[in-house]
Amino acid sequence: MRQEMEELDTATLFADDHQLPPHQSAVAADQQPQHPPATQREAPHDVSPEIKQAMLAAATAQRVIDRLAALQNQEIIKYTGVSRAELGLRVWNAPMGEVAKRVGIKKHVLIRICKLYEVPTPPKGYFNTSFANRPIRWTRVAVVG
Repeated sequence: MRQEMEELDTATLFADDHQLPPHQSAVAADQQPQHPPATQREAPHDVSPEIKQAMLAAATAQRVIDRLAALQNQEIIKYTGVSRAELGLRVWNAPMGEVAKRVGIKKHVLIRICKLYEVPTPPKGYFNTSFANRPIRWTRVAVVG
């Protein structure tokens, strides 16, 4: 009985006087893919002068920053005998007085060197807290060789 009803429904749907409502997928299938208009601009072959200038400024700034880091590293090596990265590791792994003794300078001189050459140092009381409760830790970073 159900099959007969389905046959009747399809028969009435495909009658000549009955029109199907347009369906989105049917409409999309009938339409040909549209090509972009011929007046559309082509991709540029070169960047604009403003972008070139900004890129040059960024590259110059990076070179200046690298040079500053190298100069700071040289000065730290001159005064302490270790590199900036190594000094940072030592300062974060032991109290300042202990690091100063190992390096062979006084504690207040080590603190001044760290401030002058922007070596990050732990906050006061850092070594009085247990290792698990320390909020910040300085870890060794892999150096690409």
